[in-house]
Amino acid sequence: MVVYLDAFVGLNFLVDLCLMLGVNRISGHPPGLGRAAAAAALGGGYAGACLVPGFRFLGNGLWRAVSLGLMGWTAFGAGRSGWQRSVLFVLLSMALGGLAVCADAGGWGVAACAGGLAVLSNMGLRGLGRRFVPIAVTYRGKTARALALVDTGNALHDPITGESVAVLSPEIGERLGIRSEVLRDPAAHMVPGIRLIPAKTVGGGGLLAAVRCDEMTIGGKKAGSIAAFARENFGNGEYQALIGGYYG
Repeated sequence: MVVYLDAFVGLNFLVDLCLMLGVNRISGHPPGLGRAAAAAALGGGYAGACLVPGFRFLGNGLWRAVSLGLMGWTAFGAGRSGWQRSVLFVLLSMALGGLAVCADAGGWGVAACAGGLAVLSNMGLRGLGRRFVPIAVTYRGKTARALALVDTGNALHDPITGESVAVLSPEIGERLGIRSEVLRDPAAHMVPGIRLIPAKTVGGGGLLAAVRCDEMTIGGKKAGSIAAFARENFGNGEYQALIGGYYG
């Protein structure tokens, strides 16, 4: 049987891309198309290299593990969440293998099965578990971007206007130019532009520093303009903001 290298590389690229997009959907993260495509290109290149005479040793278990590790790092990052999603990618790959065997699919039929898994992940598993969305906040000419957890239990509102309030970690506040002492104890370090919002959850009860942002986008769409800042970082680095279940 003749195997065309370019078709083989392209097939592996499509399969890996579909699986990675499915992993992000299942885990509640944004699609991350750019990083997923880069990792899929790495996987396709590795698969193609395994067919080249003189490089077939790359097909052994050690190099397979190395390639999977590099793909996971490229697509999902090196944090705890990244490695969890990398494991999920391996499990979804195993599920694809079982699906392809049951469907007696070969060649591009495997890519079709992978696409089916991605669609199932996007539609059938949407909303399960935690959900994350990108958030961007602009204040006094400075913009900070973060990953926000959609928390249905977060019902923080501005007591004056009734507007929903996004809660950001203090590290985001510092990126926006707000001094750390103001974030830790806003009542004792009042400065122009800072308002106080009572809260009972993030960082314990008390008053949180808050600002009206020049612009706020959630998932690429314009959202409310008030952001409050927790007194301590949260999310173990996995996310840096909390938004209420009003989103999406």
